[in-house]
Parts: sequence; C-alpha cells; structure tokens
Amino acid sequence: MIRLTRRRLIAIVSVLVLLAAGAGYAVYRGTAFDLAATAARLDALIVRINGSVAEQRANELLNYHRVEGGMANCMRERGLPYTVAPYFSLYEGFTDADVGYGTGGATVLDSVTEHGRRFALNVIASAYAPPGYDYGLPLLPPGVDQETWIAASNACRGPFDYREYHDTDRPAGTDQLSSLPGLSERIDANPLVLAGRLLYAPCMRERGHQVDWNGRDDFLFRDWGLRTADAPISGRPATAAWRAAEDEMTGVFADDAACRMPSYTAAMRLVSWWLDEWEAAHRADLDLVRAEWRRRAAEAERLTSQIAVTATPRPSPPAR
Repeated sequence: MIRLTRRRLIAIVSVLVLLAAGAGYAVYRGTAFDLAATAARLDALIVRINGSVAEQRANELLNYHRVEGGMANCMRERGLPYTVAPYFSLYEGFTDADVGYGTGGATVLDSVTEHGRRFALNVIASAYAPPGYDYGLPLLPPGVDQETWIAASNACRGPFDYREYHDTDRPAGTDQLSSLPGLSERIDANPLVLAGRLLYAPCMRERGHQVDWNGRDDFLFRDWGLRTADAPISGRPATAAWRAAEDEMTGVFADDAACRMPSYTAAMRLVSWWLDEWEAAHRADLDLVRAEWRRRAAEAERLTSQIAVTATPRPSPPAR
C-alpha cells in the first residue's frame, strides 16, 4: 500500500490542476516564447509608468524646492531663521535597470534576477546623506526661543503633511497602473500559475526555509542588517558586516527565485500573450502618465540643487 505523504499529496493536486487546464495546457506548452525578452518588456513598461531614474530624480528636485523653499519662505514670514536642508538624491547609484518590476510586490511576476539589489541600493543612497541630516526634522538654529520656533516650524510643515522632500508623489494613476489591474488578476487565477505555486513551499523547505507562498512578503521584506555605516560609498569599500548581510539576502532571494520558477515561467508566458491587449486598453492612462513625467522633467531642468534664501529673515507682518 502506498503511503500518502504530504509531498505525494501536493504532487497529486498539482497534476489534477494541470489536467483541469485541458486542451489549453497543450496549446500553452506548445507556444514558444522568450522569457528574458518578456521580463525586459515588463520592466520597460514599469519604468514608463513609475518613471526612469532621471525622471524620479527630477521629481525629487521639484519636491525639494517645493518643501524646503516653502519652509524657508514660511519661516521668514514669521520673522524666524531657517536653515535649508541640503539636497541629495535617494537615487544615487541607481540605473533604469534598478527601477523595473523588481521584487517589491511579492507577486508571481517579481524579478528572478534582482535578488534584493534594490534593498542594498536604498541603503547605499541613504549613506550619502550629509552628516547630521535628520529626515524631515528641521535644524533648530541657535539663539532662538525653542518653543516659539518649533511651533512655527510645525505650522509651516503642515501644508506639506510633515513630509520631507524625498517623500515624493508620483503622477496620478501610477500606483494603480503599476499593479497591472485586470492583467495581474487573470494571471494569478490561471491553473498553471496556481499549480506552480503549490511547489513553492516544499522547494523552499528543501533549501532550509519555512515559508509558504502567502508568507513571502514578510519573509523577504525584512531588516537584512544592511547599515549605512557599512555601505560602500565614495570609494569606501563595504565592511565585512555589509558583505555578510548582502550575501545572506542575495542567497535567500536566489532561493525564492529558484522555487518560484514554475509559477514565474507560467505567468510570464501569459504576459507575453496578454500584455499587448492590456496596454491597448490602458493607452490613454499610460499617455497621461508619460506626459506628466515629461512635464516634471522639463520643469526640473530649470532648477538647481541650491535654494537661495535671505540671510536675515524678514520681520513678521503686523498683527491685524
């Protein structure tokens, strides 16, 4: 008598799901497609929606002038000094290859080659922050009444929702479009994608990881121990602690990618079939987003990374 183990049960269920696809499965298997080219096309689409590195830096610079320039003007109107925060980009070291589909969504379409690189790049970019820079917290000048200055600073920060300038907003519609509405749901519901997902947890267990498909987000998106003090910047090599943390992260993401390949390959084949149709259906929205990115990039070209402020604050207007 054959013992029904968990592994055999999963295999049986997988076969049944595949058989349920019927004739469509035969057509599916017989259709050739280029996996790498399809992934590259998906990356290019996401860059068009979410912005290239140059466009996201432009958006950052625009927000720098909006937030820091607005703060400086607001504080001067109250007769109080304000030190404009220095400008630096959180896209330092990025290329367009780093802002494609990536792995940030914990979806079946996550990149199988990125291996968490965006996590490392985010920390490296943050390491370029000037000494003493505290995200979103203005520097208290010497010789001022602390309570008065903080109250005024909070009032001036209010119109910007107390967000610092790196916390940018992308053009309207980008978040929804980048989730591929309609297409992602069709892919997730496909029997072959579902069958591939059944193989994920057993595969990860064989590699020493206790995680199922629905737990991938918490499993992958954790504190990997990458610290700005250890990051390789400005010719400074990475420390041993950085290399160890990055190796661990890369290894886990590589295991995730390997165990996701059955479902990923099935999903990307569907993308190769259906992406033209999806883009055609969303052409108007895609064009609007692209037009707004171009507008912001053109506006940012007229700006510098410095904000000119009056050395002596203007006196407060008389009370009315």
